[in-house]
Amino acid sequence: MASQEAAPRQPRVLLTAAEIDSTVARLAAEMSARYHDGVVLIGVLRGSVPFLADLVRVMTVPVSVDFMAITPYTPGSGRVRLLKDLDLDIAGRDAVIVEDIVDTGLSTAFLRRELERRNPRSVAVCTLLDRRIRRVVPVEIDFAGAEVADAFVVGYGLDHEGRYRNLRLVAAADVELLADDPDVYVPVFYGSPEFELE
Repeated sequence: MASQEAAPRQPRVLLTAAEIDSTVARLAAEMSARYHDGVVLIGVLRGSVPFLADLVRVMTVPVSVDFMAITPYTPGSGRVRLLKDLDLDIAGRDAVIVEDIVDTGLSTAFLRRELERRNPRSVAVCTLLDRRIRRVVPVEIDFAGAEVADAFVVGYGLDHEGRYRNLRLVAAADVELLADDPDVYVPVFYGSPEFELE
């Protein structure tokens, strides 16, 4: 039996806090340049919240914010359900779907179709992370942060069973270790002097 003191395999940092800040600044500048009259940013709950909040703070055009939530696609079902709809009317307005990560593209494609039915001037997609290797349906990403490989990632909105969303980094974690113990990385990410987060 492994000792309780044994450290878990170290996660691999994919984006540091400084790299996140640089990526957010670039994406905000790109969107501000395109939507000089203003834009509606639509965060996909819950993972997009830290990313969306940081984007809004550095945008240089008028920004409205709203949120949507959907059920995840379950394998074999091909179905998704809207859990929380917009409060804003986007008819005649430019709208950008803000995602933490675009993976298979199924959820993003559903949201884009749903919003296009509402007669906006335009609908675009902005994602912090783009995992093209897992794409099932083609989805146009208008504003892409960083491309990531087929790894399980946590941090900066991305979670495992509600944990790790508040990290100021994105890291690849061992999904098998997390399945055995969702808290396995808590001592690593929160307070370990040996693990450099920057």
